[in-house]
Amino acid sequence: MNRFFMLTLTLALTGCGWAPMPDGKPALIIPPGWQMQDTGARYVAHVPHWWDHFNDPQLSSAINQMLVTNNDLAKAGLQLQLARIAAGLTDTNLTPDVAAGAQTSSDKKLRGGAPTTESYNATFNLSYELDLWGKLARAREQSAWLVNASEQDKQATALTLIGQTAQLYWEIARLNQQISNQEQSVEIARQTVAFVDARYLAGAVGQMDTLQAEQSLIGKINRLKDLQEQREEARNAMAILFNRPPSWRVAQAQTLPENVVVSVPDTLPVEMIAARPDVQAAEWRLRAALAGSQVARLSFYPTLSLSAGLNSGSALFSQWFSQPARTLGSAVSLPFLEWNTVRLTVEKSDIEAKQAEIVFRDAVYQALKDVDNAMAQRLNAQSQMDAQARNLTLSQQRLVLANEQYAAGAVSFQTLLDAQDALLDGQNALLTQRYNYLNATMQLWLALGGERKQSNRGSTYGKG
Repeated sequence: MNRFFMLTLTLALTGCGWAPMPDGKPALIIPPGWQMQDTGARYVAHVPHWWDHFNDPQLSSAINQMLVTNNDLAKAGLQLQLARIAAGLTDTNLTPDVAAGAQTSSDKKLRGGAPTTESYNATFNLSYELDLWGKLARAREQSAWLVNASEQDKQATALTLIGQTAQLYWEIARLNQQISNQEQSVEIARQTVAFVDARYLAGAVGQMDTLQAEQSLIGKINRLKDLQEQREEARNAMAILFNRPPSWRVAQAQTLPENVVVSVPDTLPVEMIAARPDVQAAEWRLRAALAGSQVARLSFYPTLSLSAGLNSGSALFSQWFSQPARTLGSAVSLPFLEWNTVRLTVEKSDIEAKQAEIVFRDAVYQALKDVDNAMAQRLNAQSQMDAQARNLTLSQQRLVLANEQYAAGAVSFQTLLDAQDALLDGQNALLTQRYNYLNATMQLWLALGGERKQSNRGSTYGKG
């Protein structure tokens, strides 16, 4: 854990070959392992989708449906299409520019009997810029890398949405179970009120006990209404995630699974960096920015363009092409003469490249942090689940004893209320730890980039 190594941009990410860039490559400090060692099984069996590892067909179905209907993912797909179109437009610098036109006119004097004069003209021109310095090639590379970045943006959006879907799904399941627990608690409180009232009429207890029982019942009813409101808000949020009106409902779980164990892949930090779509997007944008910096410099080198044209005109339509004329030419431009424009343009592109480098480095370190945090949260939740299960057993025993002792007049009514509340709190605390474990496990999967092929081309989630 105390050994670190330097990793350059080329090694850290895709492994794809690319030409050396100006200004050097950002060095990264990548740890050889994780601070928290909880990656589950060293081998995770292949499943159709990595979220199937949670062994919940209803959750898997919800995620699959969300990936088809979600608006944010649709917008990311459209952005990817725009990037591909932009790259296609840039690729047109491989072929000559073509222009064609035709013109006709008719002249007639308004006075006098002069005949109408007509003329016809047609032109066809070709022009092509020779890529003497590699500027056009670098521009094509820049556009292609921006397409790759957009592809990774789409993958990152999908991962975020998968996490949100799972979180809301488990939140609704937890609230369903909490509502069920609260309803049971309300019923116990009603029975307690009736029991205390009977004892009060019999003269066994004072009025203070009846007042406490009524207050406890009111508090539990109000808490039940709060939980129902929270569930409604979570359901509405889930509907929006599916691009549906708030009244729409997805299939829900009534409780969280017990004794759940979800495996995650045993991945090294450098492997995670190569799989994270947000890191990959930052890399591609860095490459694009560096290419753009070179394009800015090369734009002020002399350019040589070749042109050819064909022109034909006639006073009669039937003779339009009777006497065509060709034109051949070349043109040289010297943009470097505009020195101040040269300097400012290059400085601007260099700053943009430095910004991209900062974004890339931050993405890498944020990714490392996300994994370590998720591992720590998963370990903590797993440990607390075991402790909370034991605590719930003790709370159940405590309530039985408190009921017996209060009926015998050995303890105060407050002791009984405390025991009832402790049982409910224990049930909800165990639910919370199960939720925390599932959510931390999902966040760990997301932090590791999901279960994706080590490729930066192509789309994993949805159609691009």
